[in-house]
Amino acid sequence: MKKLKKIGFFLSLISIIFVVIVIFEFALLRLVGLQYESFSSLLFFFAIYIFLDIALSLIGHAIPKRLESAGIIQSSKGWLSFCIDFVLAFVLIGTIDLFLSTVYISWLGIIIFALISGLISWKLKEKDE
Repeated sequence: MKKLKKIGFFLSLISIIFVVIVIFEFALLRLVGLQYESFSSLLFFFAIYIFLDIALSLIGHAIPKRLESAGIIQSSKGWLSFCIDFVLAFVLIGTIDLFLSTVYISWLGIIIFALISGLISWKLKEKDE
């Protein structure tokens, strides 16, 4: 029974963190001009975004670390990491916007979101040991 309580607490904590991140990203996207036709299209947008973002983040974080371990770059926390995060966010939001006709965001909005997303990720990586 103790294990079930621990698992329930852990899942609740992860769910709360996940919801906070989604709300923050939604607010940021609305700030840079995200428009949508219905709430269901917005949910579909975020489902696709979260699913693909997790996969791309794993790849985006692995590339600089592998280059650092191979001795090609000195640090996995520098400009290359920022550029990868920026490009991945730009491509992800741009692709979803292109294929999902019920959600719209301007190219300038995509660039601003990708810049902010890249900067946040870069700052978080700086503190990571």
